[in-house]
Amino acid sequence: MKIKVKITISFLLFICIVSLGFRSNAGFISDELFRNYDFSGTNSLYVKIDSGLKIHWITQVQDNGYFELSRRDKGVITKGFTESSRVHSVNLRTKLKQDLILKFGGENEGMHEVVLKKPETDLKTVYKNINSIYVVGDVHGRYPELINLLQKSKVIDKDLSWIAGEAHLVFLGDLFDRGAQVTKVLWFIYQLEDQAKAAGGKVHLVLGNHEIMTMTKDLRYLNTKEKNIAIGHKVTYDQMFHPQNSLLGLWLSGKPSVLKIDQFIFAHGGIVDLGTFTLNSFNEAVNYYMKDPMYLELTREFPDSTKYDVERWYRMRDFFYYENGPYWYRGYVLQDTLDVQLDAMLKKYKSKVHIVAHTTRKTITKKYDGKLLTTDLDDAATELLFIKRKKRSAETFKIDSNGLVSPLE
Repeated sequence: MKIKVKITISFLLFICIVSLGFRSNAGFISDELFRNYDFSGTNSLYVKIDSGLKIHWITQVQDNGYFELSRRDKGVITKGFTESSRVHSVNLRTKLKQDLILKFGGENEGMHEVVLKKPETDLKTVYKNINSIYVVGDVHGRYPELINLLQKSKVIDKDLSWIAGEAHLVFLGDLFDRGAQVTKVLWFIYQLEDQAKAAGGKVHLVLGNHEIMTMTKDLRYLNTKEKNIAIGHKVTYDQMFHPQNSLLGLWLSGKPSVLKIDQFIFAHGGIVDLGTFTLNSFNEAVNYYMKDPMYLELTREFPDSTKYDVERWYRMRDFFYYENGPYWYRGYVLQDTLDVQLDAMLKKYKSKVHIVAHTTRKTITKKYDGKLLTTDLDDAATELLFIKRKKRSAETFKIDSNGLVSPLE
């Protein structure tokens, strides 16, 4: 009898826990899924693009959702409410043929605003005569640390607005994984690009191995909070960054994998030999491959020979996952005997200094008599590299999270 009572009580407790869940546009989802995390605003924004815009967001508390879509110069296109919930979505027939202003949120939570930019590919690879360059290594979803670092370095102000004038800011990949605010980091950089451009500056995003991993369904390092965003929206996490069907994914797939600014050549891991005569040819190949549906299947154990050309599948996988490729290579940082290899690469691509991330160090460092600069840190997003051009030479510094500027020794 006592056993029966215990079973009955346990069953009632289970019913009570389930009843604490909430009904959303995505169905019944336990409130436990969103406990202890901030999902408001761009923390959870997912914009799908195909025949129109499908906008998904999560409010911090159960709330009536509100959205408004407008043109910069012609006022509101559409606006409305979603039912009381925490997970919200709305399908709009509007296509993104021009920049649109999206306001979204909840009646009680308040509104958030982002500019949804007309998708375009930005594969320009070579820039010249740039006076100041800021370089940030792997961020890995550490939004507060990144914001603090950029503010202390006088790249953005307290309102997160660009104040670096005509300077260039380079993110050297690996925005994804490990940290809890990857999505918010991505939307921040997405918005900062336009502010920098308006001031005559430039924000660059160079793709890293974790961008490739996420889009090709390798989610081993995905943070629980980020995973819960996708669960709330009833999609897999990689779908939120699909290179053709999501706004952020399309934006990412149009970014370069290698970059050159004056005498400096950038890659996430490191360049041995790209197999192309020009950097631009490599970036074009990346963009071309990312448009192929086979790209999304590269982390399968074996190719599906009924769907894809097997030889092409292996060739594409090697292109993105080769250990000596620019997303993965660690040799220059881990070894001190690769002068000949580094010199040959710099000569081929007409550069003097290689700047990389991917392989962590305690601090930003110089190697190979200053021909290699490393930017990935044990404590991510707590230092950045600052380069100041001086006539025909350049001075290099590191700036830490307290704003301390130190010459790079």
